Amino acid sequence: LPDGGPVLPGESNRTGSTVEDCLYLNVRTPARTSGRPLPVLVWLHGGANAYGAGSDYDGAALAARGLVVVTVNYRLGALGFLAHPALSAESADRASGDYGLMDQQAALRWVRSNIGAFGGDRNRVTLGGQSAGSADTCLHIASPTAKGLFHRAIQQSGACATDGGLTPLTLDAAERKGSGFAASVGCTEPTNAASCLRAVPTTELIRATGTGTASLWAPNTGPHVLPRTPRTAWAEGRVNAVPTLSGNTHDEYRYFTALYVDLLGGGPLTPDSYAALIRLQYGDRAAAVLDTYPASAYPSPNLAYSAVGTDQRFACPARGDSRLYGSRVPVYAYEFDDAQAPPFIPAPHTPQGAFHASELAYLFPTNVLAPLTPAQRRLSATMTAYWARFAATGNPNAPGTPPWPRYTVTGDRIQVLATDGVGPTTGFAAGHQCPFWQPSPFPG
Repeated sequence: LPDGGPVLPGESNRTGSTVEDCLYLNVRTPARTSGRPLPVLVWLHGGANAYGAGSDYDGAALAARGLVVVTVNYRLGALGFLAHPALSAESADRASGDYGLMDQQAALRWVRSNIGAFGGDRNRVTLGGQSAGSADTCLHIASPTAKGLFHRAIQQSGACATDGGLTPLTLDAAERKGSGFAASVGCTEPTNAASCLRAVPTTELIRATGTGTASLWAPNTGPHVLPRTPRTAWAEGRVNAVPTLSGNTHDEYRYFTALYVDLLGGGPLTPDSYAALIRLQYGDRAAAVLDTYPASAYPSPNLAYSAVGTDQRFACPARGDSRLYGSRVPVYAYEFDDAQAPPFIPAPHTPQGAFHASELAYLFPTNVLAPLTPAQRRLSATMTAYWARFAATGNPNAPGTPPWPRYTVTGDRIQVLATDGVGPTTGFAAGHQCPFWQPSPFPG
């Protein structure tokens, strides 16, 4: 940030790391156990596959609900996701990239072999994550090498199987992007690119992995870990179909607007600059986007722009994944909607509302944000009860919590998690303009 602060909470985002030896995990268990093996939650942190660490997440509140919580590290940025022709040439399957996904599966295999020593049940493992960790979870559902490694899934603000979610690159496309990255750090000669990249100091690789190139670190469909796109895997029935709890926050994109427009982009949008930005980003579709999201319909152009990003990139893809999964497995869909959630960053021109990642403080206690109010603590207790019950049984409904209906395409009911009430709504699709973004009859 301009004031030198981190863009995300968590110690890793303050200190950073230059050590590639990062494949560690953290296990949190309840203070007392009954002797019966406990359900396990394996958590994949977010951060665009370029930032974050498992140690940023305190599993105490979920462990107190009877879970063994495992938060994992995986290689990030170039070290975790760089594809390049020279690296593919070294590989037995002639592919590269997706190393971070392989690290995550290695952690799942470790859990299968060792979690019993911590009181965990290897046959009740839930894989979950938020943002990039959620999209990666979605990819593992489609990965043949993840078969049998988890039994339920939690996707928070990161879809991959339907329009608007993370779309893995083809190997060719990933290699082209990787070649461009290699050139940016001085490795332009194809014959020695691999050795050249290995000689680049880690600090320089990390600097080149900044926000401007974060889109580089999408997984690709070349390596054996992901031989086909999730959409194709679902169409062909080649998925690890497990009960899924999936959702988003009501105002996802306000965080990105505050960061990239207000703090790093020179200030709030005007009606004219909002329209120009939409035309730049949406091309031939810009007129329709502006008709659907006119600046005059929102308190500010910043909030109009945030609504576009929220609906297209997060809300409707989350619903789309739920509609797709629900044809095969039990799905429980939610939307977190606490408009007063403690913010991560100062945002004078963009009220943050229920911004991207705002729900995490309700599941993982933190002392780096403003304390939760009594009403927020009650919502946190409801959410941890839901999440723990789902990890234990595949159904979040727990004694003492408001009923949470299973998601169906025909019912289209999504559980709203808010301080002023918890319960299902059928107004999600209309509220987020999902027929505009996903007009096909199914899955959008």
